[in-house]
Amino acid sequence: MGRRRPSAFDAARAGEQDALAELWRTHHAPLLRYLRTRRMASPEDVASQVWIDVARSIERFEGGADDFRRWLFTIAHRRSVDEVRRAVRAADLPTPSAEHAAGADVEHERNDALDRAVELVSSLPDAQAEAVMLRVVNDLSIADVAVVMGIAEGNVRVLVHRGVTRLRRKLSVTDGGAPAMKRVS
Repeated sequence: MGRRRPSAFDAARAGEQDALAELWRTHHAPLLRYLRTRRMASPEDVASQVWIDVARSIERFEGGADDFRRWLFTIAHRRSVDEVRRAVRAADLPTPSAEHAAGADVEHERNDALDRAVELVSSLPDAQAEAVMLRVVNDLSIADVAVVMGIAEGNVRVLVHRGVTRLRRKLSVTDGGAPAMKRVS
């Protein structure tokens, strides 16, 4: 029998840079989309700080893929709260904007659709936007979202429901019809 290959988490804990790079490739895009809804000047800088935090403390991480995602988004939530507070103190709170790259190929169209979705979610009140991004876009469980946001599971359900309802209304007004959205529980 052959030896079981260690998971990316185990390898990263052991200090393997390639494993940490694999985790980054897998989780950076969803992390950045989440941070873009948090109304801060530079979500890319905050994402970089999150990955620095991950690299510094990965040896203490225990768990699998779901645990890692919850841990990653908890770090991102805390870093984004710090950044928003810093911006408020500096009285320099920017409004989020999405840059749309025009292009004919499928990847550009996909990125435009993602940018539009992030822009729509960003238009929600902060708590609803965060809950929708974590639950619907990043597919975390209700329990995981509650842990990340530091609120009760029932509150997460209410925030997601209200956020998705508000998005449906916005989309039906802008697109002229009632869109089909994924049902969340």
